[in-house]
Amino acid sequence: MSTHKRQQQLEGLLHELRTSLTTIRGWAELPLQGLSDDPELMVRALRRIQDEADHMHQVVQQVLPRADASWVRPLETEPVDLRDVADEAVADLGLLDPERPIARENSGRAAVVADNRMLRHAVRNLLGNALRHTPAGSPVTVAVRGPVAGAGGTPRVELSVSDQGPGMGPQDIARLTSPRSDEGRIELGGGIGLTIVRRVVERHGGEVSVSSAPGRGTTVTVAFPAVSVSSGN
Repeated sequence: MSTHKRQQQLEGLLHELRTSLTTIRGWAELPLQGLSDDPELMVRALRRIQDEADHMHQVVQQVLPRADASWVRPLETEPVDLRDVADEAVADLGLLDPERPIARENSGRAAVVADNRMLRHAVRNLLGNALRHTPAGSPVTVAVRGPVAGAGGTPRVELSVSDQGPGMGPQDIARLTSPRSDEGRIELGGGIGLTIVRRVVERHGGEVSVSSAPGRGTTVTVAFPAVSVSSGN
């Protein structure tokens, strides 16, 4: 493996570790905020901390003995409700930016077959990007819709993140919408989170679309093939 390629893979892994550490810190600070009297919330916090710690362990295992980024490993698919993924991402990032208004919208069922951990990481990156690039206090909306008709009438489910920020530049839009190169490389630097989003969506047979204009905000929509469910809402 070339030094350059190894550096790219390590950059992706370090990004995952930083994201997990930030999430763990947010949930771990709940008792310091006087919220430890809520047993249900504490159980949720401990489960999230454990889950992210497990993820960090897996990432480290990927570095030694091999440095494969998480989107290269085989998918571990299972039925996933995209609404639950969105709720978790909003809860995680709400701890880090409690003054930020983050709205949630649901429309219909949103069942997909996906790698739950990989999908959660992508959605969290997408929402985190919206928070980082919009003014403090600016509202963000996370909406889940499904099933809707996709290309050729194929049913799909969608998750969109909308903000009221300055708009996304051409380079960031390209990171999300450009076809993956044969080498499957990731871009280094500040856009790596968006690149991870695109890689994960592509691996699940999905699509990414962006609606953005300077001064008018941005809506990023990720769409995945829908699966039928026999019960649920």
